[in-house]
Amino acid sequence: MRKVLHVGPCNTPGGMAKVIEILSKNPPAGWTATTWQSHKIGNPIGKYLHHKKMIKTFRKLIATSEKPDLVHIHTAADWSWRRKSEYVKLCNIYSIPCVVHIHSGKFSQWLGNKSSKNVISFTTIVNFSQCKVVVLTKGWQNELSNLIGQCSVINNPVDPSLKFTNTIRNEKQIVMLGRYGKVKGHEFAAKLLQKLRQEYDPEISMVMTGTNKFNIDGLECHRWLSEKEKTKIMESSGILIVPSQYEGQPMVMLEGMQFGMNCLVSDQIIDRPNLVNSAKYGDIDEWFNSVISILEHSGDKNEIKAVANQFNIVNINRQWHELYQSLSD
Repeated sequence: MRKVLHVGPCNTPGGMAKVIEILSKNPPAGWTATTWQSHKIGNPIGKYLHHKKMIKTFRKLIATSEKPDLVHIHTAADWSWRRKSEYVKLCNIYSIPCVVHIHSGKFSQWLGNKSSKNVISFTTIVNFSQCKVVVLTKGWQNELSNLIGQCSVINNPVDPSLKFTNTIRNEKQIVMLGRYGKVKGHEFAAKLLQKLRQEYDPEISMVMTGTNKFNIDGLECHRWLSEKEKTKIMESSGILIVPSQYEGQPMVMLEGMQFGMNCLVSDQIIDRPNLVNSAKYGDIDEWFNSVISILEHSGDKNEIKAVANQFNIVNINRQWHELYQSLSD
């Protein structure tokens, strides 16, 4: 069995960590997988010290007979890439095949134009025969290939442990799941709920994760939920919203579809799957009208679930198997 090592924020709440969890627990045929915690929650000094420690340990690992056959590096933009680039450089030095897996919906903005220092630095670092860049959708391939050259497309997988049930739903309950951040849209979601309750139906409610800073009628806030708690909420709610400014391919959107939920996402999210609704980022009136439209003309849950099947781990792993083999043969 060949060994792949997933490098990324394995124990940090968020979509990237969820992808790492799914892929590491369900490796392609002929492969075993382990994870490498490259990130630590905390203050900047603590993060820096953790990074230096893990890089030093990684260097020691890949110089031994216990080294992995392939390193799968999960990255966002900016400082995430600056940290991960050190792993890529070491893979090059020690002739270990690696995948650079871009998750960020902000990567092209961070790169800038084709002659920017970020583009030049990135392309220089990944420019060796045993390195392949992977993006999440064809739209991201079209956008990024003009800047960084050839890249492959492999979608995020849906967690195979999520099971579709026929639980009775509260169709008027909206869900917003994700870590708190200024580009995620928590404040916008809270305002949307208030507008819906005041101007359309006072029985509409919302469950939100990532923060408990709001004190609004009809809003239930959680800093974070266990997978069991999240599953219970998703299978008993009607609408999932993703009002983010930047997303690569939101895991929560794919999970919502797996539960047959009507999904309403920001138009900033490119390559939206069929039956996923969208509204203009930051336009409260358009989101208000879109939620009402979903409530009054709800999509068929079994049809939504069927669309989500394209993201099942079996389909996704066929692609990873092919890519891994091309790098390790």
